[in-house]
Amino acid sequence: MEIVLILFIVALIAVAILAARVSENFAPYPYKKRQENFFSVTEDSFLSLLESACGNQYRIFTKVRLGDVISVREKGLSAGAKRDANQKINARVLDFVLCDKNSMRISAVIELEPTEPSHAQMKRNWFLKNSLAAAGVPFMRFKARPGYRAAELGEFIQTKLRQNDYVRAAGPRPRDVEDSDVAIAS
Repeated sequence: MEIVLILFIVALIAVAILAARVSENFAPYPYKKRQENFFSVTEDSFLSLLESACGNQYRIFTKVRLGDVISVREKGLSAGAKRDANQKINARVLDFVLCDKNSMRISAVIELEPTEPSHAQMKRNWFLKNSLAAAGVPFMRFKARPGYRAAELGEFIQTKLRQNDYVRAAGPRPRDVEDSDVAIAS
């Protein structure tokens, strides 16, 4: 009789431990706020500068997935290559995207990089530069440093966009929308 009682108590303890572990691991919404502020101080001040520099002509979107700006071409890629390419672009987040205020056409992507970029940051920028160039989207990088003036920044951005439009106009025209994978460097 004592053995049955001891086995019952051991089984009861085992069930309690198992129930505690299951309830610990199960959380239907295991989320928390990432941080208090959406931007770092540097990003916030650069956004204010961008809005002053070109806010009349462009809408500025922040923290946009690269996959929302470009997509993977369908022709000439295996299913695995498409999957890998989609994973790469969906894992990247862009700092700022300029869109034409009237048409909402994407005009440029702007990245704010640290004054001393790491090897990982340089690799990321290399990927962004080449993937955006392949899609024909202008890409600009700015060092996070004080001293930018809104008027000079706006003129620089406009000059870069005019150069890109000139290069795009001088390049070959794609035959149809599906074949518009022509790379235009900015």
